This record gives sequence, structure tokens and C-alpha cells, in this order.
Amino acid sequence: MSTDLVVVYSPVGGGHKSAALATAEAARARGLSVEIVDAFAHAPRWAGEAYVGAHLTGQSAAPELYGQMYFAANRRGDALEPVRLGIDNLVFGGLAEHVRSLAPRAIIATHHLPLVVLGRARRKGRLDAPLLGVVTDYTAHACWAERGVDAWAVPLGGARAELAGHGVPLARIVQTGIPVRAAFERIPALGSLPRTLRVLVTSGGFGHGPMTRIVRSFADVPNVELTVVCGAAERLATRIAREAELAGVPARVLGFEKDMAARVAEAHVVVGKAGGLTVTETLTAGRAMIVASAVPGNEKLNEAFVVNGGAGVAADADDVGRAVEQLREGTQLLSMAERARTLVPRDAAGAVVLAALRLVSCARQAAA
Repeated sequence: MSTDLVVVYSPVGGGHKSAALATAEAARARGLSVEIVDAFAHAPRWAGEAYVGAHLTGQSAAPELYGQMYFAANRRGDALEPVRLGIDNLVFGGLAEHVRSLAPRAIIATHHLPLVVLGRARRKGRLDAPLLGVVTDYTAHACWAERGVDAWAVPLGGARAELAGHGVPLARIVQTGIPVRAAFERIPALGSLPRTLRVLVTSGGFGHGPMTRIVRSFADVPNVELTVVCGAAERLATRIAREAELAGVPARVLGFEKDMAARVAEAHVVVGKAGGLTVTETLTAGRAMIVASAVPGNEKLNEAFVVNGGAGVAADADDVGRAVEQLREGTQLLSMAERARTLVPRDAAGAVVLAALRLVSCARQAAA
């Protein structure tokens, strides 16, 4: 039995899965059948754990080194590329066979790693369905420009030109925006700010980031109430609750949150890491963002998109409370919130689905 769309993600941070879920939601709303595939489910467990562990450790323990490696690898044809591609194809090789067994009309990948394996399968003639890569940051690293990919969906901004700079023909790049769930688009705009400001502090799906320092930074800030989402890190939630109590900061501390749209909707300002999905969900909801301690690399580039777009500011973790207070006193939060929604297109997830269906149509015409 065939499937209309197979959407593949890698669990490297929560954003890639969120983008996959948003794309699947948009496809099902159009009456399409969808299968969502975790790429790491088709590799040895140790490989997935090592991949995620290296990513998170690099960002938290050695951010400057992580940034240096990010930019050093941001070009095609470096000396280590054949080794990297060979290892990825060996370890994740089962992914292509699984996707093929689902008999999709089109394949969508929201992380660059599946493109290595699926792109190779396309080149070798082992996958008939066209393959669409969805760039989930406001920059396009060279790792997205894999051979065998039929087209790329990118956000607004400079990603399209960057991807072209890595050798991808402009005709195969479509600016859809980063897919987010429709619930974020339904969040009402801020009309005014009350005396007590509700601040959402989010750490991302894995609970990484300088959360305790961010919470402490509100110790001397009056008239604020924090909601702190700690992700999958249960111990972090306990520690944050204790730190908030010691600092005298009113805070509701949550673990993993299934309904982030509801948490964003009740907030007046969002504090978080500059992951592509966190940024896009916040902008889509029409909320100003304080980007806290962004890691060099894609996070810094996402931060620049927010700040240069006038939808937020960057702050060190120890200065977040002061930054929120200054924005409130300067009446900038409302203007930033209004600006936020102008930076992202509506129904980006639907646009991604339509881009995939166009690939199917083009393939049929070529075969006729």
C-alpha cells in the first residue's frame, strides 16, 4: 500500500521533529496520507546516542569550538567529506530501505542527515519518489546541499542565496518558510501589556542552556511572572524550581510541554535559545523574543535574523531580566511583537507540502 508523503526527521534537538509534525499536520489537513519516520530508529542505538551527545556536548561544554567547527565545515568538497558521507551511509543505510517499503509519492526531510542516505538512494535508482529537503534554520549550511535531492524548501532571508552558493541551482530552491503547527498562527496578537508581565523561558526539547542564570536574572525585576519549560530534563525542573524560590522569583516550572503553542499564547515575551523552530514559533505567534546566550554557528545566525528584523534582542543569560525590564519601560515589546509576524510567511507547512506535490507532478510529466 502506498503513502502520499513520508516525512523524515532526526532527533537532534526538538526542532526537527516539530517541523516534521507540522508538515504532517498540514498534509493530513489536505487529505493526504503521511508516515513520520525517525531516522535514528534505523541505525544502531549507539550511533544515535553518540550523534546527539556530541551535538549537545559541543553546544553546552565547548560552544566556541562548536562554532569554529560549524564554519570550518561550511563548504562542499572538504577533505573529510568522503569519510563523513561513507560513515553516515554505512550507519544509517537501513533508512532508505524502510522509506522505500512505504512506497511514498514524495519524501520530505527536516534534517540534513537523512538527505545523505536518501539522496544516495535516489542517485542509485533505489528510490523512485522525489526528495525535498526542508532547511530549519535561517541559514543554509553546506551540509544541506547533498547530491540526489530534488528540491529544497528554505525560510525567508539569506538561506536561498547561501544554498545557491553551495552549488544548488536556484530553480530548485523554494522559499516556503519554516513549517510550524497551525496552532501558533491562531494565537491572538498582543493588544496591550498588563502591569504584571508574563515571561516564557524555554530551554528547547533537551533542557539545555543556562536556565538557572536566566531565572536568577529576574531576582530584582518587579511585576513579572515566569513560566519555565525545562524540556525532557526532569532534574533541571527540580533545580530551577528551587533556584526560583531562593531568588524570590515567581515562577511556574514545567518539564516537557506537549502544548507549547498554549504556553506561548499566554506569554507577553519569550526567552529562549535561537533554535530555528523556537524562533519561528515565537515570530509566528507575534511575540517579541529575548535570545539568550546563543551558541556560535546556526544559533548566532538565527539570532541575527530576529535582532536585525526588529523582533527581539540578544542578551547574556545573566542580563535577561534587565533586558526585559528595559524593553518594557521603553514600550518596545509591543512594537517588536507586531514586527515579529511580518518576518515569517503564513502556512509555511502547507507551502512545504505543496512544494513536495509539485515534485510529484513534475516527475509524472517527465515520465509521460
